[in-house]
Amino acid sequence: MLENWLKAANLTEELQSWQLGENIELYDENFPNLKESKVALIGTGKETDTIRKYLYELAYPFKKMAIADIGNLRKANDEFLLPVIRELLDNNIIPIIISHKALQFSAQFKAYQNIRKKVNVAVIDEKVPLHSEDTHYLSAIRKSKVPKLGNLGLVGYQTHLTPPETLNFYQKKNYDLARLGTTKQNIEDVEPTVRDADSIYFNLGALKQMEAPGLWENTPNGFSSEEGCQLCHYAGMSDKLSSIGFYGYHPEKDRDDQTAQLIAHMIWYFLEGVYHRKRDFPATTDGMIEYIVSFKDYDHNATFWKSPKSGRWWLQMDSEKKGKHELVPCSYEDYKMACHDELTDRVLTILGRYV
Repeated sequence: MLENWLKAANLTEELQSWQLGENIELYDENFPNLKESKVALIGTGKETDTIRKYLYELAYPFKKMAIADIGNLRKANDEFLLPVIRELLDNNIIPIIISHKALQFSAQFKAYQNIRKKVNVAVIDEKVPLHSEDTHYLSAIRKSKVPKLGNLGLVGYQTHLTPPETLNFYQKKNYDLARLGTTKQNIEDVEPTVRDADSIYFNLGALKQMEAPGLWENTPNGFSSEEGCQLCHYAGMSDKLSSIGFYGYHPEKDRDDQTAQLIAHMIWYFLEGVYHRKRDFPATTDGMIEYIVSFKDYDHNATFWKSPKSGRWWLQMDSEKKGKHELVPCSYEDYKMACHDELTDRVLTILGRYV
């Protein structure tokens, strides 16, 4: 039972009927009924209660989408976090994890062990994790055999903080790399990378220090608060995504609870994204529009698919080994450039993974 691993949060604030905290299932005296829940919030320690205060005060426009807050872990370690996430995933409930420890992302990943053989991950971080560092949060994930790491998307990394050999290592793996400057120029361009993920790790250090001071380490450059909320909205909109974690918050460093408020806002925009999901994740291409692009200098064609529900795009990749095709998220810009006999960096990276 989940309550064996959890304890109720300590909140007594009075709220109005239109506010989120008055419309979700809470762990107070009794553990909430999760039978209808779509999303569940988990804290790994009492620092999460500050975030809850500001989250509960926000509006609740989500009608009948059932949201639960299942409290905090009794002990802030992987042995308590992993079974909680696993049970939520088993019941098709999206966990939102808030933790001050980056290494706990490994528990978020390992929770898929009996659910999926391969898990795609998107990492929103200011640094590309060192490929040779065994103590880093991604080291265990990259070495995992069950589940295996599928595609890895690295969003918002800063080149001046990244060793060149590390960047080369990830490029050779044909992972999706989106540096901060490029992403800020056109944040919509990383939506397919976020949409391709089963699980997202959001290191709060990816945010500007001025806008998120409640962290041990972050830098003057980074995503703005608005951009952080936009990324979370993209994540929520993805039918494929089944877990998200926010890591690195330290309330003792927070000025006027500024970071706690921002995390609350990002969670709210994630919830809004979930509420507006279009259910067009293409298990099949039924109802989708097919576009075939012929290249002048190549003998093969490229097949793109567009969802009429959301306007989102996928690139079809044929797998000779499996005898079937897979649809990989892409953008309208990828299709448009292909029509002009040019391949974007994203399409070239996808081809590198499949060809």
